[in-house]
Amino acid sequence: MKKLLVCCLCGLLLVGCGQSNTDNTSELENSEEANQVQESVESEPEESEETTEAEPEIAEYPLNLDIAGCDTFTQIVDTVLEPGMGYTNETIGDTDALLVCTFAYDNMDGNMAAIDSAIYVYNDGVPECIGNVSSIGTAYPLAVKDGYLYVGIHHGTAKYTIEDNELIEVESSWIEYDDEGNEEYYYHEVAGEETKSESSDVVDSIQNEYDEATVLNFDVIQ
Repeated sequence: MKKLLVCCLCGLLLVGCGQSNTDNTSELENSEEANQVQESVESEPEESEETTEAEPEIAEYPLNLDIAGCDTFTQIVDTVLEPGMGYTNETIGDTDALLVCTFAYDNMDGNMAAIDSAIYVYNDGVPECIGNVSSIGTAYPLAVKDGYLYVGIHHGTAKYTIEDNELIEVESSWIEYDDEGNEEYYYHEVAGEETKSESSDVVDSIQNEYDEATVLNFDVIQ
């Protein structure tokens, strides 16, 4: 009877030990699987961020391009202009001119417009820069009408032409405001003095011309 009792106790101990070993093995396997999953996650390469092509830097205004050795407007365009700059050919006054802008923008009317330009003409058969113009902002793109170049200035408009290879401001008009916010109208004519007017007609006249002018369309260097 004692032998039978001892055998039963031994059997129970063996079963208990076997269960303990099984539990320990299961825990070890689970731990190893967890480590493998963690290592797999850590070893996965990070998704590379999408890279976008850098936008061309906007050239500094006013443009001061080195056109030495350029005999034609085409050579200026092909060898001097940098990506992002724009150019167009236009007759101002009676003179064929190349206009080069620091940058152009979509004017939402089918034009790549600009607010600034260096102006080149032929002088003794060689291209020469005769000046720069700049509008107050993108709401006032450079425009032409009847051989005149129109430029939006602060609360007004300026009108240019080219005579004898010189860029000339024909006239300009603008509005200023006194301390009480009242409008004051000013007008300036070439070779004349700045004058003050009691009427807005001097401002409206040039502004109406500008409104009817054609916005210049620039080809952009890629």
